[in-house]
Amino acid sequence: MAESTPVLEVSEWRALAAPRPAPLPGAQRIALGDVDLLGGPDWRMPVPVAPRLAVSELIATNLLPRSDVTWVERRRFTVAAEAERTGDRAPEAPPAGVSVRPDFVFAVTWSALDATGGQLEMRLTDPATGAVRDAWRVTTSADAGPVALARTVIEGLLTRLSELDLRPPTPRRTGDAEPNGQPVSRAGVEHFLRGLAAEERWRWEEARIGYQAALATDPGFSEARAALERTARLRLGGTLAESD
Repeated sequence: MAESTPVLEVSEWRALAAPRPAPLPGAQRIALGDVDLLGGPDWRMPVPVAPRLAVSELIATNLLPRSDVTWVERRRFTVAAEAERTGDRAPEAPPAGVSVRPDFVFAVTWSALDATGGQLEMRLTDPATGAVRDAWRVTTSADAGPVALARTVIEGLLTRLSELDLRPPTPRRTGDAEPNGQPVSRAGVEHFLRGLAAEERWRWEEARIGYQAALATDPGFSEARAALERTARLRLGGTLAESD
């Protein structure tokens, strides 16, 4: 961490650490499986993390503040649990905690079609049996950036859960708004990705600065707000199972 990076007091971190909402009765526990991007996309911006990781975490931060779906962290939890098992956990890394079994694992593949756009293929799988509960496809525009792509994925997931009668009736509240959200600028996305790159290395202050810069650029960037709140919870001792 650079010497010029400001460091917050614990009380300031606590002010950022909004808790995750309690799930509504009937909310399905959803974990994210593979996210594959085939044939691109070319976002023409500096991406300090792999594009598939950028989309994965934008999906995660869409689901984190919801109460009609319960997000179950899988990727980082698995790595953290293995590090604890082998004694390789970094001092600054959060504990893994105790995770719950998801009801479904959600996998996403994006494929470039032509100059006009691409196609998303999504599927819900029962982790206990490996059986595919449902699969569907959605087309995307050629200029869809990582935020638009992730929001299209979330919209498809929520719509499908509703059609399968697996999504409880949702009261109108901030975290449960439909995922069409406010547009996010390129600068806002770049700040978010810098925050994400830092959070992946458990550099809490740098992650906070990146996410706060994203929100300062685009106050309606709900994914950045969810990521900032998650960072604060983990920084204050939350586990990956309960905070991520």
